[in-house]
Amino acid sequence: MFLVVTGRVSMSLRLPGDREAAVTTVGPSEVLGEIPLIDGGAHSATAQAAEATSLLTLGRGDFAALVLRGDPTALTLKRRIAGVACTRLREQLARLAASLEESEGGASAVEAPAAELEPSGPPDSAYVRRFATFRALDPLAVWGILTAGRFARCAASRTLVAEGTFSDACYVTINGAVEKVIVLGGRRIRVGLAGPGQAFGYESLIDGRPSPVTAITRERALLLVLPQEGFERLFHGQMNASHAFLDVIHRELAASLRHALRPQAQLAASRHAPGPGAAQQATRGGRPSGTSVTSRNSVANSMNR
Repeated sequence: MFLVVTGRVSMSLRLPGDREAAVTTVGPSEVLGEIPLIDGGAHSATAQAAEATSLLTLGRGDFAALVLRGDPTALTLKRRIAGVACTRLREQLARLAASLEESEGGASAVEAPAAELEPSGPPDSAYVRRFATFRALDPLAVWGILTAGRFARCAASRTLVAEGTFSDACYVTINGAVEKVIVLGGRRIRVGLAGPGQAFGYESLIDGRPSPVTAITRERALLLVLPQEGFERLFHGQMNASHAFLDVIHRELAASLRHALRPQAQLAASRHAPGPGAAQQATRGGRPSGTSVTSRNSVANSMNR
């Protein structure tokens, strides 16, 4: 992980045809390279110094040693990383929405009824512990997370969190699936999917700003509902469950950041796409190869599917 002290670093995405497209610039007091330390994956973008730059670096081993310690500084660092990742996610989604809006002709409200939550009993704990999200966590920590809220069922096609409003709860999907969408031109563009064991609706509770996405149930779902009080007790607490809960939030933010980069790369490719003649040459068997994206409308349509 790098902290920029002075200078600027340009972040770019690799495009088909060995090309790159700049997506943002990171300046003093900002960090980069934290996502692979959170989820163990590869770097999601290329970083290059745009001018003479000085940085502080933190290697993977040192990062792990810091966040795994049992003292309050580890929790403070985890909360700070969550805040940085949340800000970066908002920026990515805002850039994606702005790029799509150029061809969509403006945004309108999602027409999906507000959710009506039906109280439900808890699921079998053995079933929950099989989720990839909770599998590596201490059973007592998982119990601490599950008992911080309540369980509820929700019908399909219901709005749990509305884009531009403040979410008053964080949700974890137990059964079913919830789509995270941004709204352009009266259409829903999916930017994420929260399946069993995955959380959503946490952005407002982390930074106090309106939700950057709308969360709509794709099918009837069983949810763990963590109200603001329960979320804050876990997020700002000093217990083992707090360590585990912050790990869950970190992984969700990392996954959301990576997912949001895919359509952004497609849009960047559409801007750098070759002319009609070259696009036709890139077509094989009536289907375009991965090196040609002809319009932002087609990108929006593919994401909507």
